[in-house]
Amino acid sequence: MLELLTAALITGAVAYHTLSLSLSIIALVACSIALWCAVAWRTARGLLLALSLGCALLLGAITMWSTERQVPEALFGNRAFEGAVSTVDRRLSHTTLTIEDTVYHERLQLFVYEETAALPGDIISVRGEIEKPESFLTDQGRLFDYPSYLAAKGIQGVGYRPAVLIIDEGRFSLERLATKIRFAIGAILARFVSFPVDGIIAGMTVGSQGALPDDVEELFRTTGVLHVLVLSGYNIMLLAGFLAIVLRALPFRVRTAFSIAAIVLLVLISGSGAASIRAGIMGSIAILSGVAVRTYRPLRALSIALLAFFFVSPLSVFSDPGLHLSFIATASMLFVVPKVSALFRFIPQTRGVDVRELFTLAVVMPLMTLPYIMYFSGMFPWSAPLANILLALATPILMAGGIVLLALSWVAPLAQLLGILLSALGESVLSILTVLSRIPLWQMLEIPWWTVVLCYGVIVAALFWRAIFATARQLQNALAPSSSSSD
Repeated sequence: MLELLTAALITGAVAYHTLSLSLSIIALVACSIALWCAVAWRTARGLLLALSLGCALLLGAITMWSTERQVPEALFGNRAFEGAVSTVDRRLSHTTLTIEDTVYHERLQLFVYEETAALPGDIISVRGEIEKPESFLTDQGRLFDYPSYLAAKGIQGVGYRPAVLIIDEGRFSLERLATKIRFAIGAILARFVSFPVDGIIAGMTVGSQGALPDDVEELFRTTGVLHVLVLSGYNIMLLAGFLAIVLRALPFRVRTAFSIAAIVLLVLISGSGAASIRAGIMGSIAILSGVAVRTYRPLRALSIALLAFFFVSPLSVFSDPGLHLSFIATASMLFVVPKVSALFRFIPQTRGVDVRELFTLAVVMPLMTLPYIMYFSGMFPWSAPLANILLALATPILMAGGIVLLALSWVAPLAQLLGILLSALGESVLSILTVLSRIPLWQMLEIPWWTVVLCYGVIVAALFWRAIFATARQLQNALAPSSSSSD
């Protein structure tokens, strides 16, 4: 039921935002669908479902309509003003600050190229040019809708090289604490692990890419393994397993509470990106399902994650490539990989690290993301399967080693020894990725968005047509009027 309502909600949003249908037309369609369902089933359950689907369709459109507003022109130009810092992302070349303008109460993104100690909650003085974000051409010649991408995060303007001065330090908050922890983790890794391997481990453990040079990030991108540098469901499951071992002496519900709190903190530490929030939501649902002694339903968890994103930031569902790839990858891993695993029976299964599973993931994941990559970037790395197999083997070792190093950082000799080993492994991974990056990229033709939807629709229909028909029959039987004979 929740999955159907989610589909209707997103359909209404697409109809208004992408197809540009008016609210009156969408309302008419919603009423027609509700009326048809009610007549077709003629039961109380059928009427309830019809009304729910119609309301969800209209709610999706109204939610997108509510996001439309006029940004004051006075927000832009050469200005001197104050702002409250929301997020801080330190990179090697600059620091990105997301702030809220205290005058117009709009979110802005500032690219600061001077050293700053600003943290979430600080009040800063800003002097510089605030510009409207503009679309730009990527290196692959694709037009990137930068204004919509920022608008999905609530950001209406950008400032490049502004003068920034902290005028009031913020009070304690979870965001401030998480940011300090992220910076502290980066500093500890930089102390014991060689550059740039420290940045790679920081990306794998807490999703922080602040210590990654541009060439290393590009290396991971061109080999199709950039996803390992963001917090994902894989990181969440490793964290949950680690806590289960450490806290095994505690009662089950206490361990669960600690695990969920740790997941929330890890999402905050990572910077609360799309992939990390989605992974955090699904991981928390999986853990809570254990408390409630219920079977974990991944499709329902994925629907809840999508609903959370939609109501918090409706535009992100349409304008955030990271969110799109995150959902495609998660859905592929949960539903497609088990469906096609029989095709790889010729590969022997092994204990510990399952070679068959690694090979299946390495082949299926790039193929499943291919339609979206064709639409968004147009560059497909042929090296992606091999690079994914390599990182699937190296990532758990680097992550576990990084966590142990952080725990032993107060014992300098042990931390230094472990840092040397992790540095050697990380350098080896970089060397192999460098060799793989020499494999030519496939430059693909640009395709419209509806072609991507059609591709995934065909894939879903081909793989799950029996399950779809079975679900439809179950729904029909549940809603059909009961037959009873009367004397």
